[in-house]
Amino acid sequence: MSNTVELKYATGWIWRKSPFLKWLLRSGEDAAEKNRELFFENRTLRSEIERLKKVNFIDDTTGIHNKRYLQVRLREEFARARRHGFSLSTVFIDLDDFKSINDTYGHIIGDRILKEVASVLKSLCRSEDALARFGGEEFVILMSDTSCHEAVALAERIRKAIAGRRFSSEKTAISLSVSIGVSTLADGDFNYVINPDELICIADKAMYMAKDKGKNTTCYLPPFPEKDVFSPSVVPGQHSQRVSV
Repeated sequence: MSNTVELKYATGWIWRKSPFLKWLLRSGEDAAEKNRELFFENRTLRSEIERLKKVNFIDDTTGIHNKRYLQVRLREEFARARRHGFSLSTVFIDLDDFKSINDTYGHIIGDRILKEVASVLKSLCRSEDALARFGGEEFVILMSDTSCHEAVALAERIRKAIAGRRFSSEKTAISLSVSIGVSTLADGDFNYVINPDELICIADKAMYMAKDKGKNTTCYLPPFPEKDVFSPSVVPGQHSQRVSV
């Protein structure tokens, strides 16, 4: 028993008297403190990175997501749809003759109208849909697990909502219309379409067809010319569809 007590006191004496062990102890405490500081710095840095990511994905004018965010979501949703056999749809929206609004009322009013249009679109989208300002007066909605029929129905609700609304400036109410293109990739289409951007390109082409047909119109364009288009009507000579509901 006495030997054990003496050993404990000897050990304690060594810890108290040894400069090396004192230095080692202080070094450990300093390292622990630095690790704590690094932990909080890293956590702060991660929070800042997440904040910058969010800022980097938001359009300043409208407050909705921007094209950069859409490109990230497009690749994610394309891969998911391809893996699980979902349909993936896109609605491409362009404001008709918007340049004349900017020229007549000024860009401040034009930006205000863009923000109001974005608000209308957001109110009509599902929470899981990706709504983004594509550029200028163009907007895109990406919808996972959504058929062409459902996408066209949403496009028509959007078209009618915009056409029936009066957008306010300081002096007068402004009428506006949109031309909309719709595209969908179904399960079998993913065997042939490997580039996610193709979905947007097809919807963009459909939007220009809507412009050619007189604007304030929705057109659906299938990914392949030989694919059937659904009723109510098929435009002769074109693999597109003007929809009236």
